[in-house]
Amino acid sequence: MLPATFSAFELQPVPDGASTILRLLAAAAPNWPEVALVAARDPALSLALLIARPLAAGELDGGINSALRRRLEDIGTDLLRAWLLGLGHLGNGNAEAGTKALLRAECAMHLAIESGYPRPDEAYLGGLWRGLSRPGSCRDGRRPPYHSLMRDCGLPASLADGLELAGLADERATGAHPLLALLSAADLLTADDWEAHIARVSGLAGLPAEAVLSLRTDVGYIVSGHAVYPPAGSPLQTTPHPPARLSDDPYRSAGMLGLLTAAFVDLDTAAIKARLQLACPLFGLHTPPVLLGVDGDGLLRPLLEADCGSTEALIAELSLRLEDEASCIALSTRSELPTSFIPAGGAPGRSVADWQIARWLGQHGFHCLPLSSGHDAAVALIPAPSENALDSELRWRYAALLGAAARALRNVARQRNEIAAREAMLQQRFREHVRKIAHEAANPLTVLKSRLGMLVQQRPEDAPLQDEMSLLNAELDRIDNLLRSAAELPTDTAEPRYCRVPELLLDMRTLYGEPLFGSRDLQLELRAARDVPTAAIPASALKQVLLNLLRNASEALQPGQRLVISVFPQVNVDGRNCLEIRFVDNGPGLPTDRLDDLLSARPSAKGGNHQGVGLAVVRDILAQWSATLLCRSQAGTGTSFQIFVPLEQTA
Repeated sequence: MLPATFSAFELQPVPDGASTILRLLAAAAPNWPEVALVAARDPALSLALLIARPLAAGELDGGINSALRRRLEDIGTDLLRAWLLGLGHLGNGNAEAGTKALLRAECAMHLAIESGYPRPDEAYLGGLWRGLSRPGSCRDGRRPPYHSLMRDCGLPASLADGLELAGLADERATGAHPLLALLSAADLLTADDWEAHIARVSGLAGLPAEAVLSLRTDVGYIVSGHAVYPPAGSPLQTTPHPPARLSDDPYRSAGMLGLLTAAFVDLDTAAIKARLQLACPLFGLHTPPVLLGVDGDGLLRPLLEADCGSTEALIAELSLRLEDEASCIALSTRSELPTSFIPAGGAPGRSVADWQIARWLGQHGFHCLPLSSGHDAAVALIPAPSENALDSELRWRYAALLGAAARALRNVARQRNEIAAREAMLQQRFREHVRKIAHEAANPLTVLKSRLGMLVQQRPEDAPLQDEMSLLNAELDRIDNLLRSAAELPTDTAEPRYCRVPELLLDMRTLYGEPLFGSRDLQLELRAARDVPTAAIPASALKQVLLNLLRNASEALQPGQRLVISVFPQVNVDGRNCLEIRFVDNGPGLPTDRLDDLLSARPSAKGGNHQGVGLAVVRDILAQWSATLLCRSQAGTGTSFQIFVPLEQTA
């Protein structure tokens, strides 16, 4: 179950490596640095982790242990245990080869440090993986594809050259990339008769013979004097020769299924996708599969959110139905039996949709693997580079991994739908509640408007009264509209999304000037420039903001003090043309502790029924219309509020 890139190699983990990591992962809080240390000492495990997620530019500068630790933590305990459990090599392998690889890696790294090579961890990996180039390491007798292997890991081509050119003559190595000479020197220091090669190593590394001898002695002491793997507190009980196939070991297979299920539990869609992207290469799926499920309309749709331009996005645009008789995908999903689509020649065959998907996947064809996901049908499309069918063991492994991810995705979708349904129900209940309130409030509002109308009819000659009654009627209409909008009830006409600020302030002074300021011996002044542009905010929203500030000022000022409201056009704020409304008073100022969280809701110091939410409401309204609020205050001097409202775009 090693990555597909390993297919050319006879590569297995060091015997104790997987067992030690499994033991470390059994702790309630795994010691990830220790786990990473074990993985960094194992050629197979370290290579697999870097293939699963290639190194980013400069990432190796932080050390190979740190890079592996990040990958191990992202994979997670459960998924990592499932992968290691599926390897099936916990008691087999060549321990001597693992020790020799570690010795060679340490020699390469120390030679790099002593000779001034700028990337010693790169040399370490070269020494660790040097055994890949040994004769017989490649199954078919051809040289392994080192350059593609290193590219998959995010490592430079110079490292691939170092792995490929084993046994190069010394004089040729010294004229090549320095990493090649360092790896050749490390190889010599790993030989049983390494003392006989001190002079050659000295020439390759450019170091004195005495320094080489001291280095090799120290490295040998480090490797032999310290266990390659941390000693176990209690021996891990494993089968001396575990079955190679999971289907032959029911306990191992059951444990792996449980771990894979746990690996994707309680994750959101993005986290499931990220973990699956890491897991697929580990489980041998170098080309990511496509997971499809059946939606409510009987259409096969990707379970993962499709990125723009991706294969999943193209599949989402198809109308592939579950009952499609021509499609191998639909057949496999319905029958819950694996099928394959391997087109002969360039003809589409019976199903054009299947043929298109094969082309989009970029392979010869694809295998259809039905996934057990409860009551929901699902299928995985695994790109097939050849006509060779998947054997039963691979099908089981792939189905275990992809089925766990599919179930998790279905659960996330189900939870999301349930939450949406509950929210819709609560919103409906809220709207019904507000409708009742609005209906009950309509009666007293109607009575008030009727009484105002009678007063107007009784004194038609009183023009000031007529104006004031008109403004009061407008406010009653505004209250009615607020009640309706709270319940999201449709209105006959939509309110304009802009207003003229000077006219709005004049109306508000007429309506609120006397009760809020005049009756309390407070002064209220309005100053506005001529030809003020229209502000991009509805009049009702801005009126609510201004009314909150007017009330706050009238309650804070003492008799004889004043509030000046000024309007300034064409103020540039963060590159936007805005209109500024400035409130300046000569009152006592705001407390210092209140300035720290001015716009948050909290109990008011005014007492009574004041809840201290007025400015929080102001903040929310202004934010909705991309407006901002600034406040300056000084004890004993006064307070100023500046409102910056974007101007209406006329072009």
